[in-house]
Amino acid sequence: MHDSSGPHERPGTHEFHEIDAHELRAGQRLLLPDGEDSAEIVEVDTVLDDFEQPALYFAVLDNDMNLRVAHGTRVKVSRGKAARPADLLFSGPPASARGDADDGASAGTAAASPGTGSGPGPGAAPAPGVPTQPNADPAPKDPVAVPRAPRRGPSEITLDTGDVVIVPGTAPAGLSGPSPDLLTRIPAQDGEPEDLIRDIDQAHPGRQAVNELAGRLARGINVKSGACLKNLRDLAFELYVGQDDADRALKVADLLAVLPYDGNPARWASIESALGLASHLARATGDDGRAEAYGGLLRAPDTAETDPFRAKMAERVRERALNEPNLYDSEVDRAVASKDHAEERAWRILRLSSLLHLRAHGGSRAFAQDELDRRIEVELGAIRA
Repeated sequence: MHDSSGPHERPGTHEFHEIDAHELRAGQRLLLPDGEDSAEIVEVDTVLDDFEQPALYFAVLDNDMNLRVAHGTRVKVSRGKAARPADLLFSGPPASARGDADDGASAGTAAASPGTGSGPGPGAAPAPGVPTQPNADPAPKDPVAVPRAPRRGPSEITLDTGDVVIVPGTAPAGLSGPSPDLLTRIPAQDGEPEDLIRDIDQAHPGRQAVNELAGRLARGINVKSGACLKNLRDLAFELYVGQDDADRALKVADLLAVLPYDGNPARWASIESALGLASHLARATGDDGRAEAYGGLLRAPDTAETDPFRAKMAERVRERALNEPNLYDSEVDRAVASKDHAEERAWRILRLSSLLHLRAHGGSRAFAQDELDRRIEVELGAIRA
């Protein structure tokens, strides 16, 4: 039986075995609840209960699906397939040839595996790779969040026929922290991030949307958690769009703005959206230098890919997203026609986020900067009406 292609695979192509939910890791192929299809895990986020114990796991899958798995649940994952000659050819040198440096990196990864803690408390060291002060020297990259550098470059293999085959080396995105020059334009925040969240909660009593998000984040901000980053992004937008609190919205957005691009699209989506909002808010106060700093951080993925072929494909996708943006016209029109105001608001916020991204990135051939500014104001008026 041969393997099926695409994100879905039938369990018959792999040998599945049961594990506890807390053993779920990125890279495993998880058998879906229907018992027929499977998908690879991209990221696993842990949700803690009120006793700071794991209660739930969010598994982000490569088929754009999210699964919630309760702590203590038994799930089935693939053992993987036996290595084939072609797999060994493209997988780099064997472990025995990687040297002590690779062993050290592996040990560091095991020691710093994503924990179930809720984030740094008072006096705790800042998350690796995330400077809490813009002028501080960047800390070493977290071996969990950032993949290791390529182990080998391209090589040539001469076949028996005389043909020469070029084998590409492993070339993940060239990941690095935010530019110190850009970070110096973003004012440092006083106190712990959780203190800011509590201040926001107290400043907006009775505002359920704000209080609910602040309640989750005040327990601890974990910058390794995609769910936590999304909560921060949602809080920033709710403060600005729903509560017209631009000052605190910018402070929340700044918690995301200083995080580096780590090659994970799910995590970067929240950071990217917050950068677009932050650029707009800084520009509204006349601080163009700060707004341009956010734009520069937003463009970090544009030059991150080091493999020429992947970089070219990424450029094509990026150009299409900028010049043929999805502004959710049909979704907004459908919500308006059905008089579903909550649905309309949700789609308009997504449209606003897209417009802010285009403006912060530098515009596109589809819209001039002045037109983007006009559309942003129109969306804000429609959402707040």
